[in-house]
Amino acid sequence: MGNITDDIREHFDTFAKLPFNETDSLALAQLAYARMPDNVPRYQMNPEAATAAVQSSIQMVSIRDLLRAECYDAMFGKVWSPDMNVDLLRAMCESPRWRSLHVGEYVDEFDPETTKQFSACAFALGDGANTLYVSFRGTDSSIVGWKEDFTMAFRRPVASQEAATEYLASVAQRWSGPIMVGGHSKGGNLAVYAAACAPVEIQDRIVSVFSHDGPGFDDDFFAASGFQRIEHNVHKSVPGSSIIGMLFETREQLSDGYTVVGSDGIGIMQHFALHWQVDHGQFVQAEGLAASSQYLARTVNGWMARFDDEHRRRFIENLFAIFEASGYQTFGELTSHLSQSLPLMLAAARNIDVEDRDVMIEVVKGFAATAASAVLPTK
Repeated sequence: MGNITDDIREHFDTFAKLPFNETDSLALAQLAYARMPDNVPRYQMNPEAATAAVQSSIQMVSIRDLLRAECYDAMFGKVWSPDMNVDLLRAMCESPRWRSLHVGEYVDEFDPETTKQFSACAFALGDGANTLYVSFRGTDSSIVGWKEDFTMAFRRPVASQEAATEYLASVAQRWSGPIMVGGHSKGGNLAVYAAACAPVEIQDRIVSVFSHDGPGFDDDFFAASGFQRIEHNVHKSVPGSSIIGMLFETREQLSDGYTVVGSDGIGIMQHFALHWQVDHGQFVQAEGLAASSQYLARTVNGWMARFDDEHRRRFIENLFAIFEASGYQTFGELTSHLSQSLPLMLAAARNIDVEDRDVMIEVVKGFAATAASAVLPTK
C-alpha cells in the first residue's frame, strides 16, 4: 500500500472496469494545486452571456500537455513537496486510466482587499460517459492560508465561495454530460458550497460532490434546501489527525458519514493529500479520529456555537496572532520547532481578553497535541 501516486502506477484499471471513486477525486483535487501553464485554456466569465446561457463551449488540452519540464517550478513551486506533485502528474499521464483526461477552464485569482484566493479548473474524464470533474484548489500550508479556512466561521459567503458558485454555474451551462465537483482543504468546502447553491437544473446533473478534509458549515447551511437536494451525493474524507476537516462540522456526520483515512504524515501534516494511504482504488481506513483531533474540534466548534459573528471574527484574529507569534510562516515549520514555538505562543495569549484567553490556550495546546500524534491505519 502507498499513496495515490503509487496506486496509479501499480494498477491499470480503466474507468470501464473500475468506476470513478473517492481516490480518483483525491488525485484530481491534488492536481488542481498546480499553477497551470499558459497552454491550458483559461476561464473567461462573461456575465451577460452567463445570464443568457449562451457561452462558448469548453476548450481543453490533454493532460499530457502539462508535461513541460521548464514549467514545473512555476507549476508546483508553491505547493507542499513539489517533487511529489510532479511525480503524480507523470504517473497520471502514463496510466491507461488517465491518458484520456483533458483539462481547461483554469482560473487563478487573488485579491488582498477581499482576502480572496480562488483557483479552479475542469477535467474531462474521457470515461465514455462525458463526465466533467470541477476541481477547486485548496489552501497551502501557510498560517495565512489556514486563517482563510477559519474565516468561514464568521462570514458566509466568503469571496472564494461566491466565485466558486459563479464558476460552477458557468461551466455547467456549457457542458452536456454528468458533473462531479470536488476539492481538498478549502477546495472541499467550495465544492460543497457551490453544488448546494447551484440551480436545480444543474444540481440534477451533479452525481457526486467530494470534500477531502474540507471545513464544514453551520447548521443553517445544512438546513437549507439547496444543500438538502445534494446531500446524498456528498462524500467527505479526513485523515486521522484532521484539523481543517473537523472545523464547523457541527453534526456527527453527513448522510453517508465520512471516511477516516490512514496517512503517512505525522499530526498536522496528515492534511497533505499525498500522504493519504490508498490501496487499489480505495482509501486505507484508519481506526478513527485521533483523540487530540476530536478534542480540538469540540473545543473550537463548541466555542464558536456560543458567540455571534463579530465575536468570532475577533477571536480568530487573536488566535492567528498567537500562531504568528511563533515567527514561522507555515504550520509545518511551526510544528517542527514546537518546543521553541509553544512558549512564544502562550506568552502572546496573555494579551488576549480574559473571556477568550482560556479557550485560545486550549486551542493552541490542541494544535500541539495534534502535531505530536498520528492514527495508524487498520490492515
